[in-house]
Amino acid sequence: MKLETKRARAARLKRQKMSAIAGMIVAMIVVVALGIVLWRGKVGLEEKNAQYEAQIEELQSQIDEENARSEQLSEYEKYVKTKKFVEEIAKNKFGLIYPDELVFKPNNK
Repeated sequence: MKLETKRARAARLKRQKMSAIAGMIVAMIVVVALGIVLWRGKVGLEEKNAQYEAQIEELQSQIDEENARSEQLSEYEKYVKTKKFVEEIAKNKFGLIYPDELVFKPNNK
């Protein structure tokens, strides 16, 4: 068994202490680096979330517009099935009239 001198023991303890300090510094650097990476990821996710929220609002407004248009079309469909619509088209597009109806035309001289 080899005995250690006071000087050797002091040097060994100093090396161990320096090694422990270096290990702690490395651990702190790793923790800080991970914190920075996670923070940047969080910021990126918040930006994407804001974009998605804006897109959701835009799509919801489009859905509302299409629902209103669909309602208008269903009202127009009901109107198209009425007798009044048929009479209107017959008179305006085809020039048809009822047999007992009189038509007055202006005199162009």
